[in-house]
Amino acid sequence: MPSHEPTDIFEASPTALGIAWADGHRSEFSFQQLRANCPCANCNDLRTKFGPLVISADAIRILGIEPVGRYALNILWNDGHKTGIYGFEFLRSLDHPAAP
Repeated sequence: MPSHEPTDIFEASPTALGIAWADGHRSEFSFQQLRANCPCANCNDLRTKFGPLVISADAIRILGIEPVGRYALNILWNDGHKTGIYGFEFLRSLDHPAAP
């Protein structure tokens, strides 16, 4: 089983998503971090034009998560955004200290 494959996806706190990985590592991502790093084309364009996305930690929430094949997650946000496909390798790369 590849290390970039999750074995569990869970609510780490009321404002954070947790992922347990096949290699035993556990990651925790704040909703703010995930939303600000959305990998969709629109968010990438906005970051290119205006710099980092500013997301209010108090306002952003996940409404739903759907698997995309065996390689990614699609997250539905309470701000209506739903086009970001968060690949498992991308998610693991957001956890810089533990990324292989």
